Amino acid sequence: MNRRDFIKSALWGAAFLGGGLHLREILAAPPFPTHEKTVFVNLLLEGGPDFRHLFVPPFDSNKQSYGYQYWSARATSHALELKDEAFEKRWQEYLRVERDGVVFGIHPTAAWLKEAFEAGKVAIVNNVLHSNTRDHAHSLLVLQSGDYATSPHEVSRSGWGGRLAKAAQGNVLSMTPHITMFCNGPHPTNALGHDNSVVLSAATTRPFALAYPDRLKTEPAYMGDDAVMARALRSYYEAKRQELDANSPYARFLTHEKALREFGDAISKRLDNIAIPDPIKAFYGSDAATAMANKRFGEELRNLYDSFACADLVNLRIASLIYGGWDSHKWQKDSIEPKFKDIFGKDRGLDIFMRELKTAMPEAQERVVFAISGEFGRQLSSNGDRGTDHGRGNTVLLIGEKVKGGIYGEMFPQSEIPRFQQPGEDIEGRTSFERVFGEICEWIQTGTADTVFPKRKDSAAEQGVPFEQLFKK
Repeated sequence: MNRRDFIKSALWGAAFLGGGLHLREILAAPPFPTHEKTVFVNLLLEGGPDFRHLFVPPFDSNKQSYGYQYWSARATSHALELKDEAFEKRWQEYLRVERDGVVFGIHPTAAWLKEAFEAGKVAIVNNVLHSNTRDHAHSLLVLQSGDYATSPHEVSRSGWGGRLAKAAQGNVLSMTPHITMFCNGPHPTNALGHDNSVVLSAATTRPFALAYPDRLKTEPAYMGDDAVMARALRSYYEAKRQELDANSPYARFLTHEKALREFGDAISKRLDNIAIPDPIKAFYGSDAATAMANKRFGEELRNLYDSFACADLVNLRIASLIYGGWDSHKWQKDSIEPKFKDIFGKDRGLDIFMRELKTAMPEAQERVVFAISGEFGRQLSSNGDRGTDHGRGNTVLLIGEKVKGGIYGEMFPQSEIPRFQQPGEDIEGRTSFERVFGEICEWIQTGTADTVFPKRKDSAAEQGVPFEQLFKK
């Protein structure tokens, strides 16, 4: 095992050491744990997703209306001619939805999202200010730290996911290749630092355990020279533990190695009896008909499924996923529509994941909520390259059984009409993300919002929007 993988396993091992669980208790547990805790999954669409392409207003032939100004200003990003009949035809391709007198369209690749919204399981939170800058790197720091005051150089701060995990006395699991700032836990004395005792890396859940002889015979990854080394090290460490003085500076390492092995064995024993559902496995397989446009996102969904299966072992409360590639400056239609399908399509990402989770772990499916956002949005009008440029405001989506679905905030603000023809105009950020994410904190654990977002009560909120009703009581 290389240094990075050992450290990654050590992060998982910390959960085992701190959880008070004994190996024999874990191995005697049923294949799937009973879920009694709420779980929040943060899905970051890195690059700045254009949700005004996902949700569109109906075309209106009145040239002073929002429905006309939108389609004429966005014609090139939809790959349309500047003709009314082209606008009308494109509008008809969208899936029509009406809620509380608001009519809008959901992109046809996102049929599952439409069903979930009409079932009351999706909250569309509009006009959220994600960043005061259009810079990707800085905006990502702002979003993941949960603090608009984060500077471009404060890269070691805690993240709001890590702070929430700490406040809720749980762990945050990262499904991504690299742990992001969102997962960083708070440092006890340094406000600009972090402590990752609540962070577990779940970038690859299978195979997970440290190599050991019983597996070496059956797993090709452990054959050859690596197998010889694994057997030698295991035997050496076991023997050394018996003879080493407890006060030796090396005793802690040997104790930790034992804990890692036992923890890894527990994870592997659990997952040995749980097959990856075929529809999820197909997301990152070789069949182009079923594989995702972004196979890595399919692997993250597998890691998330496995993490739910091991939730009692790892004290799962928060999970972090990333789907990148949303910086759609050019040929936006071709760029982002396959991604909408990956995530929101019928028999695709979230549809399959939630269905398989409900089959295997119905209590978990009842208690999980996804929040989907990017570091910023796009500008109101398309550019000259059939795309859209960076804009500060955007929409946040909340999805789950416990979400009180609906539209929160004006979906197509009339104040935008005169600005469609002005280059560089953004969606107006009327609400701070602290208001939205703070409600997630309260749903996970009552009383945590002000700890995670200390400036929340003084932050902006769109007038008349009942953010306190985002979740069912």
